[in-house]
Amino acid sequence: MTYTLYWNPGKASFAPHALLAESSLDYTLVNVDIDSGESHTAKYLAINPAGYVPALKLPDGSIMYEAAAIMLYLADHHELREMAPAAGDSDRALFLRSLFYLTNTVQDSCKAYYYAHRYSTDEADAARIKDRAVQNLDERWKVVEDHLAANGPYHLGERYSLVDIYMTMLADWYPGNSEEFFARNPSVKRCSDLVTARPVIIEVMKIDND
Repeated sequence: MTYTLYWNPGKASFAPHALLAESSLDYTLVNVDIDSGESHTAKYLAINPAGYVPALKLPDGSIMYEAAAIMLYLADHHELREMAPAAGDSDRALFLRSLFYLTNTVQDSCKAYYYAHRYSTDEADAARIKDRAVQNLDERWKVVEDHLAANGPYHLGERYSLVDIYMTMLADWYPGNSEEFFARNPSVKRCSDLVTARPVIIEVMKIDND
C-alpha cells in the first residue's frame, strides 16, 4: 500500500509528509513546481482543482487534498493512535479543537499576510492587509501560547500528536523575526523544539529545506 504525496518545499505539504514519515507508511513524493506554475497546469488541476499542494493519491487511485484532512484521514484509516486520539478518547475533543483552531484561524492570518493581493481588488491595500494580518497572528498565537503554557508541553499535555506537527509548520511561517516571535511565545517554542528534535522530523526537514 503506497501513497503518492504531491509536494513542494516550504508549503503545507510538510505536515502530511511528516505524518507519513512518523508513521512509517509507504509513500513517494512528487514535486509540484509552484514557482513555474506547474500547480495550475491542466495535468495538476485534474489532481487538485484548487491548484494547491499538498494532494495525496490513495492506493486505490482516489485523491485527497487539504493538509489537515489528509492527516486526519491517515490517522483514522491506519488507527494511528499515537498521532490522533480515536473517537471516544477523552482527548479527542481537545485534539479537534486545537487542530481546527490552527487551520481555520491561525493559518487564515498567514494566508492574509503572504497572499495579501487575494484579499482586495486594490493593490494599494496590500500593506494594510499585511499589517492587520500580523496583528491578528499575534492575537491568535497568544491563544496557542496560553494553552501550551497551562497544559503543555504538547497540545494534549504529555501526549504528542499530529497537532504539534501542524503547529510547528505554522510557527515556521510567522513573518518577521522568529527569535522575537519565540521570545513572546516560549511555550510554542518549547513544543516546536520538541517536534523538530525528533529524528524522523529532522529527516523530513532536510528534504523540505533542500
